Amino acid sequence: MILGGGFAGAYCAQALQRQRGLDAEVVLIDRNNYFVFTPLLIEAGTGSIEPRHAVVPMRAFLKTAEFLMAEVIGADLERRRITYRLVGADADQAIDYDHLVIALGSVTRLPDVPGLREHGVELKSLADAVGLRDRSIALLERANATEDPQERRALLHFVVIGGNFTGVEAAGEGHMFLQQAARLYRHVDASEATVTLVELGDRILGALGDDLSEYAAAKLRARGMTILLGTTVTEITHDQVTLTDGSTLRTHTAIWCAGIAPNPVTKGWALPVDQRGYILCERDLRVRGMDNVWAIGDGAVNTDAGGNAYPATAQHAIQQGRVLAGNLAAVLGGRPTRPCDIRSRGSLAAIGCRTGVAEVYGIKLSGFAAWWLWRTVYLLKMPTLARKVRVALDWTIDFFFSRDYVQLGLHRTIRTPPDHDVQSGG
Repeated sequence: MILGGGFAGAYCAQALQRQRGLDAEVVLIDRNNYFVFTPLLIEAGTGSIEPRHAVVPMRAFLKTAEFLMAEVIGADLERRRITYRLVGADADQAIDYDHLVIALGSVTRLPDVPGLREHGVELKSLADAVGLRDRSIALLERANATEDPQERRALLHFVVIGGNFTGVEAAGEGHMFLQQAARLYRHVDASEATVTLVELGDRILGALGDDLSEYAAAKLRARGMTILLGTTVTEITHDQVTLTDGSTLRTHTAIWCAGIAPNPVTKGWALPVDQRGYILCERDLRVRGMDNVWAIGDGAVNTDAGGNAYPATAQHAIQQGRVLAGNLAAVLGGRPTRPCDIRSRGSLAAIGCRTGVAEVYGIKLSGFAAWWLWRTVYLLKMPTLARKVRVALDWTIDFFFSRDYVQLGLHRTIRTPPDHDVQSGG
């Protein structure tokens, strides 16, 4: 039984299918019948690829494994039973398991910042990314009809909180999207569309070396973006954010990319967790103190030989899923398990305008070469030949033709000032 159809859970299920001689029924439960290829999430939102090409159909990916499109409700670990509810159904159902794999992933970490839940924009799902695109177009339309230049700048000023990979890519690609889209609006100047990146640490892209971090920051600043280091946001309202030093920034869009938290579904399951709520595991990916419960992906603490936790990235989740499939096959076959030893292949980030930074197998690249490597790597990693071809065609079309700066209709109306509404996916 596998809970969660993200990278960790889906690749574990797929790898189990490929285990020779394995006599076991594999069941995967997820609320969606697809998983999002998250490295392409920002590009799907900004229109360089079609949003549906950034998702992988679960049934086509799994082939023979049983799939249940359902919400996980609870778990009885002593009785080895999972309670779930099929999407759209009213009644709960239960299913027993012999081995349980918890791969429910993570959610956006939302600390107790006043106004964050009401006015902050998340960027975790495909709906979030496409919703942000709809919001951007709505704000451009509103700015085009606004005579006050200060108000126009506030409408088109995006504040991104968190200088990690997601935050930097959102800032870079989002700024390019706004700048290019603004050219279509007669009463909007592209210089009025701005982005501020706020990072609590002393540099952005902390997972990369100082030189690549500084290069990325310099490129973003050269394109007109503002980077504020050593600070964060303490309050968010409909039209401004307040920083730790008490200063404020006028904005109608605060994009929260400042960290992740474990999936709250597992809260109260009597699992060993650290102080943040992440599930503690042995080196073979088994949950500590349990024989038949395993945990992988963003919601688990899986460590290397030195005791250091593996980062919550797609490449590590995929490798954990494959290692766990081998360990499950070993246990069912009466063989010993092996520790999960993963060698990181490196990190890549696209920062807009066909520019990127990359560190792969110790080799550092920046500029166009890094951006080209970023696209090449993720194109090769995209599951199925059909998806690879679709994404490659999207990128080719985007190279030669202008994007369509239009809403896709995936949004909801949120209240801003009493007399105005803004369309938003946040």
